Amino acid sequence: MDWAQFISHVYSALMLAVVFVVAYTISRAPTIRRFYLPASLVAGVLLLVLGPQVAGKYFSDFQISQFFYDVWAPLPGILINVVFACLFLGHPPLSIKKIWKLSGSQIAFGQMIAWGQYLVGGLVTLLVLIPLFNVVPVTASLLEVSFEGGHGTVVGLGPVFNDLNYQIGQEIAYGLATASLVTTLILGVILIQWGRHRGLMRPDVNPAHQYKKSFYNYTLVHDIRKKALRLVDKHMTVWKLIKQIALVAISIFVGWLLREGLVLIDQVFLVPHGLKFFSYVPLFSICMFGGLIVNYACIKLNIRVSSTANSMISDLALGVLIMTAVGTMSLGFFNGNAGTFWILYAAGSIWIISSVLILARRMFHRYWFQNAVVSFGQAMGMTATGLLFAQMVDPKNRTGAVDAFGYKQMLFEPFMGGGLITAVSMPLIMAIGLPIFTAICGGIVLFWMLMGLFYFGRRI
Repeated sequence: MDWAQFISHVYSALMLAVVFVVAYTISRAPTIRRFYLPASLVAGVLLLVLGPQVAGKYFSDFQISQFFYDVWAPLPGILINVVFACLFLGHPPLSIKKIWKLSGSQIAFGQMIAWGQYLVGGLVTLLVLIPLFNVVPVTASLLEVSFEGGHGTVVGLGPVFNDLNYQIGQEIAYGLATASLVTTLILGVILIQWGRHRGLMRPDVNPAHQYKKSFYNYTLVHDIRKKALRLVDKHMTVWKLIKQIALVAISIFVGWLLREGLVLIDQVFLVPHGLKFFSYVPLFSICMFGGLIVNYACIKLNIRVSSTANSMISDLALGVLIMTAVGTMSLGFFNGNAGTFWILYAAGSIWIISSVLILARRMFHRYWFQNAVVSFGQAMGMTATGLLFAQMVDPKNRTGAVDAFGYKQMLFEPFMGGGLITAVSMPLIMAIGLPIFTAICGGIVLFWMLMGLFYFGRRI
């Protein structure tokens, strides 16, 4: 990199910082803040509006230079590896038996919703989208990739979309991820108010008061911020931050080595027969296993991992990822694929909402509403959204929903929402055909539903 390129990258970083500050101010406006939109998402939408696709066509005087978008475009694909490498770093290992005992109902409900997104996507694609719009079969995977996976997963699967020559699918998935996140934040508030009126919360929880604290006075957020700053000031040092960056880098490298091993298996055993499978697995989904290996090595070598520094790196990477992914996404899919987008969006939303309102009360033995709200936040939004809703319905964590949700991720995220199943879903559809894939997903949904109803739930 020459000096001119270095200066251009510095200017690009400064521009991102300026846009984020403006977006943060907008997200705290009285009308906007009641929906608790993440500042990174607001910044991404702002970048999109001020970019060549919107401002460049309608109000060019306010357009941000195309140069910056060319620099930002590769960032999401890089940062998603950082986010997944941080996933298991700094977490104490737990046995599968203990995780199952603490969060089995959350696992069953989450798996049912995630596999159900493949089932619903498959049925909608077979019965509606292919007859009406002649879409390709892998369209069925877009619901889980975008709703459960989110922007980061859509970015990470970019090489798979390219290998399958389905770039328009990635654009649709970006739109679905954005629409589902906004819908989650709006419907979540409505759902919580409905639960309050129906008496579904503990008597000592006043969601109206929590809503006011969270969205208007910001007393709660202010207290959390002060505690976080005290924690950082007490435990964070430059050395710990540098050490954690090094551990993240090593995790990514280990993930890269693992992926190269999978690609080698492809080259030796499958490619000679005209097949390819492991080569479709993106790097980011393997990076979490790299982080798991590094975390285990640190425990054995008595190397302390700073969870504070790890969270700071992960949060920063995810924030910039969302900003740049939304800000640089293409809106071209609306020209000829708006019907596909809206049908998938409606079908996915109906599936998740009906699961929460109809099935959750029977799949959780205790505190079904609190547990369902947390899972709803993740299934259509992201993990942070679910935790936000948990703070509103159970601020003192007396129901154990937050703990169960946290432990659930150990047996959920390695597979769904950006894990291995998400990574191989599109090539798997191509390999075995959409009807068989949809039937398999239906069987798995039925299995987890029955587990939730008769093993963990109220045993109706």
